Amino acid sequence: MKLKPVRIGLYDQYGGSMPSGWVRWMFEQYEFPFEVVYPKTLDAGNLIAKYDVLVFVDGGIPAIPGAGGGRGGGFGGGGDTGEFGGRGADPQSIPAEYRDRLGATSLATTVPQLKKFMDDGGTILTIGAATSMGYHIGLPIKNALVERVAGFAERPLPNEKFYVPGSILEARVDTSHPLAYGMDERSMIYFDHSPAFRLQPEASLKGVKAVAWIDSPTPLRSGWAWGQQYLDQAVEVIEAPVGKGHLVLFAPEIAWRAQPHATFKFLFNGIYYGSATTAGGPRSTDQ
Repeated sequence: MKLKPVRIGLYDQYGGSMPSGWVRWMFEQYEFPFEVVYPKTLDAGNLIAKYDVLVFVDGGIPAIPGAGGGRGGGFGGGGDTGEFGGRGADPQSIPAEYRDRLGATSLATTVPQLKKFMDDGGTILTIGAATSMGYHIGLPIKNALVERVAGFAERPLPNEKFYVPGSILEARVDTSHPLAYGMDERSMIYFDHSPAFRLQPEASLKGVKAVAWIDSPTPLRSGWAWGQQYLDQAVEVIEAPVGKGHLVLFAPEIAWRAQPHATFKFLFNGIYYGSATTAGGPRSTDQ
């Protein structure tokens, strides 16, 4: 595949997002040129004129309660994502040079602009709880971490049945997919209350592909995994075409505090993947 330089935008928020800060540090260490992007810029639209790739960490995409699994390494919009985030802040109390950083991403305004960005050919990479983007645009996916209750309704698994905080699991990786270039067929992933998915039957018809998944009822390799059997056959990395562009869901914390080097390749490959072409003609994800 032939690669080209890309314009990278990394989500952040006023007050600071800890997961975004760690990815920023990684980009600096590995010499990726990038720009920090705040909600107001996202909401303004015409994103394809500025970026080729947008990266969203925990807290960057609005959550759907009960749909995407746990809180991820950033606590799904609180905790590590920063103390303020611009939510409810009085603009007059903020220095003028920082006011353009205020605000928060929203379903009503931000998500449609992100969908337009992908339709126009952009790539969006989501990590942890930010993978809720897959639900927002209607990908054929389901939450794997649910149970059926009376009346056949589904609800998220309670902590008494499923609890995997900050643990290392073994996953199966489709190394033929460009997102997994350079990775081993069996790789370790860092799972911190992370989402997990199952593909719907129509996924293959829509080009939605599983790139990494759990293929065992006992994937734990280090840490704590109560109810780990619920993860058997759950998908952890998904790539989907959206318009002329792509959406990638990285459910595990592939960049958690710049520590899980084994999964850095997912992020780095994803940055170049969307704009890559094959040497002999149009790009195909089967190559």
